[in-house]
Amino acid sequence: MTLMGFRRLAAVGALLSVLVACGGSGGSGGASAGDLAVQVASYDLAVGAPTRFIVGLITVDQRLIGHGTVDLRFSYVGTKEGGANPTPFGPVVKASYLPIHGSVAPSPPPATAEIVRSSETRGVYGAQTTFDKAGFWEVEATATVDGKAQRGKGAFAVSPTHAVPAPGDPALPTDTFTLTTPDVPRPAIDSRAGSGEIPDPDLHRTSIAASLEAKRPVVAVFATPVYCTSRFCGPITDMVDELAHQYADRADFVHVEIWRDFQSKTINKTAADWVYRNDELQEPWVFVVGADGRIAARFDNVVTRAELEPLLKALPVIGPAAP
Repeated sequence: MTLMGFRRLAAVGALLSVLVACGGSGGSGGASAGDLAVQVASYDLAVGAPTRFIVGLITVDQRLIGHGTVDLRFSYVGTKEGGANPTPFGPVVKASYLPIHGSVAPSPPPATAEIVRSSETRGVYGAQTTFDKAGFWEVEATATVDGKAQRGKGAFAVSPTHAVPAPGDPALPTDTFTLTTPDVPRPAIDSRAGSGEIPDPDLHRTSIAASLEAKRPVVAVFATPVYCTSRFCGPITDMVDELAHQYADRADFVHVEIWRDFQSKTINKTAADWVYRNDELQEPWVFVVGADGRIAARFDNVVTRAELEPLLKALPVIGPAAP
């Protein structure tokens, strides 16, 4: 990764930490004038199969929107950003709130969107949708808060094809660093390690390559908990570790640290092979790989236990991996 690419990522991360602490898709990803600032949080959007689209919402007075559902509508702008003749906005797509792991969940959860405290919950709204044209798009988000509809728009780009491995693609058989890999700095295995013990050891016992060779399903989380610009990496890695304790008899679980050396901006080879594209690095990512070695699902930026756990429950029990 070049210094230019890192500086761009850091600048985006700083902006988004002010908004909803999430990264964004290609294009500006910014919000237009309105009641809401809309930040597109999706990575690697492409034409074709239905895909998960996620956005973060914040009011004009810098308060977060959370819980419940919001309405999304999409408009194709053209092959140039800020095109003069965008298509009319399409039908409404309902998007549900996806809280980051560790958020305080009211019981029962609110059925409608509301102003939330960032100290209690952070998250995005997500919906499945399909894009039929490559180029620049706009999303209009409407949240009804205290009986009043608030709207905003955000821009984003859709590519002809995915740059990052997508469902149906073969998983890359990369030799992930493990607890027993010789001559590797501990922070290159997990940026939280420093000179001490490797955290979440269950995520560092096997490599992606070894799991694929053994024909075992794999859940791989690509994240740098210490240096993550989105502040989502640590909670998501912890959530994957919790699932590893419960579902180790159905799949292997692997954490891939992004940085081999953060100070010199050197990326671990496995992270570069999977998620470093076009001089840009976007993370976190979570990939679910089937026993057939193909990617069954992937989650960009934010993933919840409610999204990931059903995929694990659907896997057959095969027993824990050999030590």
